[in-house]
Amino acid sequence: MKMIRIITLLAVGLFCQITLAQETPDPVTPVENTEQMEQERILQEEKEAKEIQKRIDKAERDTKKAEKAQKKAEKELKKREKLSSEIDSKRRSIAKDTRKVEKLQEKMIKDQKKGKLSPMAIEKLNQKIDKLEKGIEKDKDKLEKLERKQ
Repeated sequence: MKMIRIITLLAVGLFCQITLAQETPDPVTPVENTEQMEQERILQEEKEAKEIQKRIDKAERDTKKAEKAQKKAEKELKKREKLSSEIDSKRRSIAKDTRKVEKLQEKMIKDQKKGKLSPMAIEKLNQKIDKLEKGIEKDKDKLEKLERKQ
C-alpha cells in the first residue's frame, strides 16, 4: 500500500507540474520583432541626437551674434569717444590760437605807441597773425566736419 501511495503522489506531482508549465507560458518574442524594435529605438535615438545637436548649434550661433553685436557696440562707443575728444581738441586749439592773435595784436599796438617797432617788425608780426588766422580757419573747418559726423 505504501508503494501505491508513493506512486500516486508522484503521479499527482507530475500532473501538477505539467499543468503549471502549461498555464504560465513564457512570452515568445520573435527575433524579427526584436530587431525591428531595436532599429526603431536606434532611429529614435539618432533623431534625438540630431535635435539636440541642432539646439546646440543654434545656441552657439546666437552666442556668436550676441558677441558680435557687443563688439560692434563697443567699437561704436570708442569711435564716438574719439570723435568727441577730437572735437574738444580742435576747440582748445582754436581758443589757444585766438588768444595768441589777441596777444600779438595788443603787443603790436602797445609797441607802436611807444615807438619801438620798425616797419620790418610790424611786417613780421602781421605775418605771424595772418599765419595763426589761417590755422584758425582750417581748424574751424575741421571742427565743422567733425561736428557733422557726430
